Amino acid sequence: MKKIKVGIIGTGLAWERLHYPAYQELTDQYEVAAVCDHNREVVEDWGQRLGLDLSKDVFTDYRQMIRRPDLQVIDIMVPIPQNHQVAEEVARSGKNIILEKPLGATYEQAVATTELPTLHGIKMMIAENYRYSEEFNLLRQLVQEKKIGDAIFFIYHSTSCFPCGMVKDTFYATEWRRHPEYRGGDILDAAIHDVAGLRHVFGGIKHLSAF
Repeated sequence: MKKIKVGIIGTGLAWERLHYPAYQELTDQYEVAAVCDHNREVVEDWGQRLGLDLSKDVFTDYRQMIRRPDLQVIDIMVPIPQNHQVAEEVARSGKNIILEKPLGATYEQAVATTELPTLHGIKMMIAENYRYSEEFNLLRQLVQEKKIGDAIFFIYHSTSCFPCGMVKDTFYATEWRRHPEYRGGDILDAAIHDVAGLRHVFGGIKHLSAF
């Protein structure tokens, strides 16, 4: 089978700890053919690790990288406020997209992002790992097969402590998450996993209230 050539935008923790290990297990299907990051030193290090040509396959401007005709998929891992803009530019280039959650920093951006595949004739996958969780899929199966009867009520409890996680080389400690203008905070960054998982198990949301 011919390998799918992938270009990477963003070589931070999401790439290093989540996406890169996955590509290592799928070398028979995917080839990471180009990488991009605003940090020249970091991206050149990844270029060397991946055995890429530093003069042709390593970029600090994703707009230059997505011009490459050989790239079929672009995997986007950037700070949430940039998700929609980068995805839109990639879609306009005609490349298929893997996009780290969420779809955007606002409701309007999220809706606009969902429209990109139709507008530009591409395929797009949101990298929401909870939908592939063994635990969530077991619960989904139990609910769908009504092994526990009709699910009419559930309680889900999750805690997240940003100060507790502010240690070096953790997701919480990444520089862009420290700014007060960062939209959504812990809800948009972390709780969105839980919402996606629960929708996967119980279906879409018809009514929402908060207190």
